[in-house]
Amino acid sequence: MAERMLFAGMDVGTSGCKMLVYDLEGSVVYQSSRRYQEEGTGGYRELNPDIVIRNVKEVLKDVGRNCPEGITSMAVTSLGESVVCLDADGKVLINSMLTGDCRGIPETEEIINTLGADRIFETTGLPPNELYGLPKYMWLNRNTDVIKKSAAILYYEDFVGYVLTGERKVSYSSAARSMAFDITKFQWSEEFLKLAGIRAEQMSEPVPPCTVVGTILPEMAEELGLNKDLKIVAGGHDQTCAALGSGLMGPKDGECGMGTCEFMFMMLPKVMMTPYMMKNDFTCIPYVFPDKYLSSLEVTTCGALKNWAKDSIFQDISRKCQEDGTNFFQYMDEKARGIKTDVMVLPQFGSAGNPDLSMDARGTVTGLTIHTKPEELYRGILEGMAFQMYLAYERLQVLGTEMSSIAATGGGAASDLTLQIRADIFGMEVYSLESSEAGTLGCMIMAATAMNAYSSMEEGIKKAVKIKKKFVPNPEMAEYYRKKFENYKRFYEAMHDFQ
Repeated sequence: MAERMLFAGMDVGTSGCKMLVYDLEGSVVYQSSRRYQEEGTGGYRELNPDIVIRNVKEVLKDVGRNCPEGITSMAVTSLGESVVCLDADGKVLINSMLTGDCRGIPETEEIINTLGADRIFETTGLPPNELYGLPKYMWLNRNTDVIKKSAAILYYEDFVGYVLTGERKVSYSSAARSMAFDITKFQWSEEFLKLAGIRAEQMSEPVPPCTVVGTILPEMAEELGLNKDLKIVAGGHDQTCAALGSGLMGPKDGECGMGTCEFMFMMLPKVMMTPYMMKNDFTCIPYVFPDKYLSSLEVTTCGALKNWAKDSIFQDISRKCQEDGTNFFQYMDEKARGIKTDVMVLPQFGSAGNPDLSMDARGTVTGLTIHTKPEELYRGILEGMAFQMYLAYERLQVLGTEMSSIAATGGGAASDLTLQIRADIFGMEVYSLESSEAGTLGCMIMAATAMNAYSSMEEGIKKAVKIKKKFVPNPEMAEYYRKKFENYKRFYEAMHDFQ
């Protein structure tokens, strides 16, 4: 019997890295992970690249030891914006700033004043914001000598690829998080990079999805116990790879990643960067399919808000669940199932996503009485997150974007109640997936396609992405939510910028 071909995806995130090995049917053959911690105080949020790459190597060694069949190719997905600066000897010069790091806010205004917000958006597809890379690179250049000393400036995707192959190539989707990448010409904007003192040759070569970065170096293959012919393939930004791994390939497909924050992706009818999009903080992002672009919607609290509620206003219930060995969220989901409530929650507890991006927002709860039950407040939180995402989606539809279904991924997708509420509010089918790791599955599809194991990424999706459970709108609840959403919109307009 012929030996089966195996492919892998590596996910390098803010708090850990993981690698999953798959066969061509999308079944997990082996997986390994490691945890690490971010560093920094006083608004500084950093990752130590040396610690990250040490953990990445440990995961690779684990796979090399325990997956004897050997891997044909692998691709890497990673957090966005953060860069690794290396000197001429390949030594790390400084920790990486994370997305939520406070540095770069004044520089954002300076970039806007220098280049103009419209021009930034029309070039990069990103409404100018301190979330993205360029303002942070400017801060780095002004306050350290790291940029001047750097022989290579890499994202974590191409950092791993460089360590393994000695080649510097980065996917379009990772490069696009810099706010210095031209998304229609698919090249670095030298003018934009110059604001941070960066030369284009310091950055990795931008390449399309499924590009083979290189073959693993002999010394790396020996050190890690990996196949000496292992090919490293360009992966991408974590959210974009998760969209691929959830099956997003049609114009009416949607994908929603439910984690600490929540991202929803859908296809734009064409590449577009309009004033209306910038006003609502809508992005235009190069997707993994040629000439296809996505827009993203974000609710910034989500899992963080649910955890805050568990540990504060529901702490007694949480303590009792812990004593009983019961999962708090499963318990509350069951209590909140089938009820209707006047409680409404604006979920901007400290920050806000679309359509009014802010890192200094305040949440609001209304509709409480002395008779309000904990499960009503809990359900109000779940509804508030869904209403907020639907509010942004309603505004995005002006551009001609329309979904007919949503694939839900991430930790939040484990809640049937959450997904049923989404189906009822959005009025469309929502489904969870067999694979809980859409990002690494997306990487596997690219890695296998690059080796012609799939004839196309579309074939990879059809073979490897499998639906676990479908949630269909309940007509009665859909009508109830239609009316409640009109109240939510008035509530939002009155309170979302109240300080």
